Amino acid sequence: MLEGQQAALAATLLRGPGHLPPGLFKGSDAAVLRGLRVHANTISHARLVALEETFPRTRDYLGTEAFNRLSRRFVEEGGAERRSLNDIGAGFAGWLADPRAADLARVEWAWLESYHAADARALALADLIGLDETELLGLPVRRHPAVRVVALASDAAPLVDPAFAADTQALLVTRPDTDVRLFAIEPATAAALGMAEEIAPVGNLIAHLAEQHPDGGGAIAALIETGAFERV
Repeated sequence: MLEGQQAALAATLLRGPGHLPPGLFKGSDAAVLRGLRVHANTISHARLVALEETFPRTRDYLGTEAFNRLSRRFVEEGGAERRSLNDIGAGFAGWLADPRAADLARVEWAWLESYHAADARALALADLIGLDETELLGLPVRRHPAVRVVALASDAAPLVDPAFAADTQALLVTRPDTDVRLFAIEPATAAALGMAEEIAPVGNLIAHLAEQHPDGGGAIAALIETGAFERV
């Protein structure tokens, strides 16, 4: 019964008072509607605050007024429907027409996903000490659960970090321990990480990168240093 009442209340908040079943609340229709408006406004405000806290750099880039206008539209037109405050921003970047703003939002969301991802021990260069060539090339690894790769559609990278070049095509987000880190990477390196979504031997990743990179082994070593892999 409780689930039915909750569903009825959700339908009323989403689609209007015409979906409110008779007798769900005590009091006159006018009093019930006033209460629903207060409740809806409280939820809406909490969602807008959550979006501000999730996308601070995007808000700074767009300006507070423009960001608030876009986030309110996102909420009112159903972008946050059926989402908790923790994952309310999952589709926000897709509502932004400005390519830089959309890229910034994607990076900030990836940062948040990485921060909340499952913990796992990252493969370190020190773990390779003592391995011969056969053992090294056959070492099974997979992408660390906190890794995210964001393909950029604009020159937004310097807005994320002034150290990044404007022509950066992809950003790598890692969290090998407690801190989230960001790195500029090349498309070929991003593709190698894609191969490691499932368990793959290090040798396969080096061979893939060697086709497009002057030093495939060095590129894999650099990825290991960022904490991009989990040792299996």
